[in-house]
Amino acid sequence: MNAHRERTPTPCRLCGGPSSFQFAVGDRNRGLGPGRFEYRRCASCNSIFLPEVPVDLARYYASDGYGSAEQEMVPEFARRELAKLELITRFEQPGPMVEIGPGPGLFTRTAKAAGFQLTAIEMDSRYCEYLSDVLGVRAIRSDSPATVLAGLGPTRAVVMWHVIEHLLDPWQTLARAAEILEPGGILAISTPNPDSLQFKLLGRYWAHLDAPRHLQLIPARTLEDKASELGLRRVLRTTVDPVGLELNRMGWEYALRRHPARRESTATSMRAAKAITLILSGIERRGLAGSSYTVLFARDSGGAVGSARSPQA
Repeated sequence: MNAHRERTPTPCRLCGGPSSFQFAVGDRNRGLGPGRFEYRRCASCNSIFLPEVPVDLARYYASDGYGSAEQEMVPEFARRELAKLELITRFEQPGPMVEIGPGPGLFTRTAKAAGFQLTAIEMDSRYCEYLSDVLGVRAIRSDSPATVLAGLGPTRAVVMWHVIEHLLDPWQTLARAAEILEPGGILAISTPNPDSLQFKLLGRYWAHLDAPRHLQLIPARTLEDKASELGLRRVLRTTVDPVGLELNRMGWEYALRRHPARRESTATSMRAAKAITLILSGIERRGLAGSSYTVLFARDSGGAVGSARSPQA
């Protein structure tokens, strides 16, 4: 069967380069639909991608699948969202900001309270209603952020927290985001890391593969090279932000659940996941071994933004 796959060349969805079959896997995390999904690795850009996007992809996004819009900002959530905001405010003061894929708006609330003027692009109608009616931000319902970005005016910041892996057109969205950034403006992206220790060890059983919702896993170097082509300069990269560290723990926890979609974690498995996370923390906190990375880019303005700061958090 694999030999048949390899006789039919499959170009990379991101760069058009040659690719090879990696594995096939079902919706382990949520079990929202049948079928198995084939992932491939590009020999040119090293991305992992899903060549055939399900025509019924929407069924794999459960209502409130990324949290309830009305959920409270418990201290742990607040700490994580503040940490994201602090990354932005290292380089940018409150001003216009575009958030792509805000979901229930946890970061939106935090950024708005800090004085940013938010425009949110979100595909879920219920989330959009909450963002607009309760949080009072401009919310645009769309599953094509690149199209929406093309019609927006200049902004000081664009943020995509674990969104780019879901997009059918990640490079087009990146290009449109770069175009609307004012000189010195900041683009922030978080995404699962295909160079992580967990993906190397767990492969198709890795929680953050999240088939079929994640259409591609983009290596940091590949993303940075594309951003550079668009006139964006990396000013920060980290894998040890609070969300990244939590995703390390979550990855091991899901690895201990044979059928994550059907069985909840037990107290024993959660303790074991914490122990594994602690044992491997020295490795996962080093370089690009963590489960996700966050990278900030500045639109070049002659060298002012971030020029005196380290590119590592």
